[in-house]
Amino acid sequence: MLTNVDKSRAKRPLFIVFVLIVVLSIFMVMSLSGQSEQTDIPEQQLAKILSEMEDVGQVFVYFHYEQQKEKQFLAVTQQQNITGVIIVAQGAQDVHVQRLLKQTVGNVLQIPTHRIQVVAMQPKEEAK
Repeated sequence: MLTNVDKSRAKRPLFIVFVLIVVLSIFMVMSLSGQSEQTDIPEQQLAKILSEMEDVGQVFVYFHYEQQKEKQFLAVTQQQNITGVIIVAQGAQDVHVQRLLKQTVGNVLQIPTHRIQVVAMQPKEEAK
């Protein structure tokens, strides 16, 4: 006959397995939610770096992606290739700044400069 001590020892592995499953589930949910929040990070990082360049000012960047499906054995994966970039910058009314932004972004992203559009940012109206 099992005593109370033996019964508690028998339940211990089940409790440990249950705790591990709960911890792994929480970790997976947190990592998946973290991935969805990081979708704009490359654009934000590039905008931050470009805004530090001389005469550029504030910058916003948008990437256009082309999705391609590749069929593999028992799986379908999706790749996202950058096919175009829009850069909105305060200093973009200067032709030299436009050219510098196009060349820099083209080199960094390894895309041709004709796929990069640089436009001047609309001046902000000062608060009255």
